[in-house]
Amino acid sequence: MTKDKQFKTVEEQISLLRTRHLKFLDESKAKELLKKYNYFDIINGSENILLKSLNPKIYEDVYFEDCFNIYLFDAEIRSLTLKYIFEIEARLKTSIAYNFAKINCSSISDTLNYTERAYYQIPSPTNNYLYQTFMKFDLFRKNTVMPNGTTKLGFIEEKKKDKEYIRNYKNPPFWVTIKDFNFGELYFTYCFLKSDVKEEVLKDFGFSISDDLLFQQILHVLKFARNCCAHIELITRFNLLGIKELNNYKELKNFTGCKHKKLSYFDLLVLLSKFCDTTEITKKIAEFNLNMYLNTRIEIVNKLLKRMGNIDINNWEKVNSFN
Repeated sequence: MTKDKQFKTVEEQISLLRTRHLKFLDESKAKELLKKYNYFDIINGSENILLKSLNPKIYEDVYFEDCFNIYLFDAEIRSLTLKYIFEIEARLKTSIAYNFAKINCSSISDTLNYTERAYYQIPSPTNNYLYQTFMKFDLFRKNTVMPNGTTKLGFIEEKKKDKEYIRNYKNPPFWVTIKDFNFGELYFTYCFLKSDVKEEVLKDFGFSISDDLLFQQILHVLKFARNCCAHIELITRFNLLGIKELNNYKELKNFTGCKHKKLSYFDLLVLLSKFCDTTEITKKIAEFNLNMYLNTRIEIVNKLLKRMGNIDINNWEKVNSFN
């Protein structure tokens, strides 16, 4: 059911939380924090694991500081998660540009072949989503003269307008232009590659051409996770339901050992560990767990780890050994 929310001052927010029996170690500091950080992220972000009752909303032996500590922990994990996704993204850009150019752009006159549909595999019309995306894909867009006489810039000219390092080239090579691809453009570029280029890209990541669908699922999940991080959403609430177009992530779930209907943050971390050393993240989780334990907040941290996909701290600490 949809609902509306009336604006509340920080003082009114504090008063509301008190009626819900939320405690404060330092109310003055809490007021300052609520002026600086988003109430929704601090309070609503963790209330589903901290509330004793949802209707009415009532806390029991929970402090504002518990909520804020979870918020800070999430921010640290989110930052590290994005760091590893960036690392995989950079590798993918290098691999796609290098292998495509090696096969399709062997001379100066071939430099812009990566902007031509003929050098990609058109998806089957039975996959309407990929087929329609391919037919409208920005990478293939050329300069177009509009009925009013103005020119709508094509993909390359648009990139030149925005990025000086691309403007430095009359015909910018793929390895230059691809630097400015967002993850969505990168994902679809991979999907549309012909099998000879795909095979080389997959080899760079330790896969074979038979793993194509699995790799598409991996990239789709990373794209979703990247957007969550970039939009400062709570990564500890990461939750991704399978989609029919990608076989409900069946291959990916087998790859990561996921036994659930939805992919959780734990599954995402296992996935990242297949490509990077994620020890920084597992150490942060272990440190947070220990600090909460020492401060007699073990019940809270257990609920948080369960929401993240695995209540057992030992499994988090062993993530890098799953490979």
